[in-house]
Amino acid sequence: MRRNVVYGPGFVNLDFSVIKDFKFGERFSLQLRGEFFNILNHPNFADPDHDLSDGPTLGLAQFTPDIFASNPVIGSGGSRHIQVGAKIIW
Repeated sequence: MRRNVVYGPGFVNLDFSVIKDFKFGERFSLQLRGEFFNILNHPNFADPDHDLSDGPTLGLAQFTPDIFASNPVIGSGGSRHIQVGAKIIW
């Protein structure tokens, strides 16, 4: 077969963050932040299955890249994740 005969599914990921700083005098400040990973909740699937030994699943894209690699981290193709945080800076 020639090169690039089979293409994998596309990857769409939109991350968004909101940050607000509050000053308390010259020395102290508080930073509030909200971070949204895959905010549109677009499904991103891993490359199609190429293992001939597992039978009828040949060619199906069944997992997101993070689950396929057994590494469910934020921002690698999984579902929408939201995190909030606060930081005191002095």
